[in-house]
Amino acid sequence: MRRAKKIGIVCVGILMVVFMFLSYSNLFGGETERDITKISVIGIKRENSQVEDFKRGIEEAANAKRVDVEYLELEEDYDTIKEYIDREIKNGSQALIVFSEKEEQILSYLQSEKKKIPLILVNPGGTEEKTIRVWFDVQDMAECLAEKIHQKRQEEETVVYLTDEKEMSERMWTIFQETFQNQGIAIEKKKMTLPNLAKYRDQKQQAVFICSSPKITEETADYLKSKNQVIYGIGYSDEVLQGIREGKVEGVMAYSMYSFGIYAVKSAVYSIEGKKVDHLTKTKCEWITQDNIKEKYDFLFPIY
Repeated sequence: MRRAKKIGIVCVGILMVVFMFLSYSNLFGGETERDITKISVIGIKRENSQVEDFKRGIEEAANAKRVDVEYLELEEDYDTIKEYIDREIKNGSQALIVFSEKEEQILSYLQSEKKKIPLILVNPGGTEEKTIRVWFDVQDMAECLAEKIHQKRQEEETVVYLTDEKEMSERMWTIFQETFQNQGIAIEKKKMTLPNLAKYRDQKQQAVFICSSPKITEETADYLKSKNQVIYGIGYSDEVLQGIREGKVEGVMAYSMYSFGIYAVKSAVYSIEGKKVDHLTKTKCEWITQDNIKEKYDFLFPIY
């Protein structure tokens, strides 16, 4: 009887250990349900200090899911991207993560060549509804900036959206234009060139600038060098944060490239496993100013 009791206790103990192990695995998203061997990432070369955060997000999510990731930085060149896609598919890649503005060309190529592979795009989105994307909530960002600008803007000040005329900037402009018009704020778009900025610096014409990329924020703050102008940014870099500390930049809507990497890998894994994946995963943004920059360090500089 005692022996049977001991055996029963041992069995219960073993079952508890197994249960705890399974719970732990599910909680931390350990090994995937299907045999996933390789995910390929095309990271476009960018002048942005947060690119390393994107890489680390990719690496951390891949390690948690026990998936091998092939990462390559390329110039924004369609032919080069196409060659890389061909090579990776031949080498057994089961999903592609692409940080590129050449979306339509890539989709057209995959469809024309009948290459069936999950594609995760890291960009604000286009017309293809079936594509899986990871980006920040542009609508929420536009509404937040409209509110901030409305609180501080003088009636006579022009609101200018500065763009590099790349696809990402242009897609965001469409949302910003509609949002600001709905708020009763007139907004115009200009290409980021020094001649376009010259009248604001030389004639001291007051304006509120929304810079569509960290690079544009840096260049605008450096060129204007005037407290008559108010500069807001989308995204950040070390130089942009320094501009905030020095009062050259009023504030920025910061998004996390680290989160982009994590969600992109998760979306790729779920696609391979045949699980439901959101068409667009929207990551949160944070409003960064001189007053709260120290409080937001965990977001700006994630600890891996």
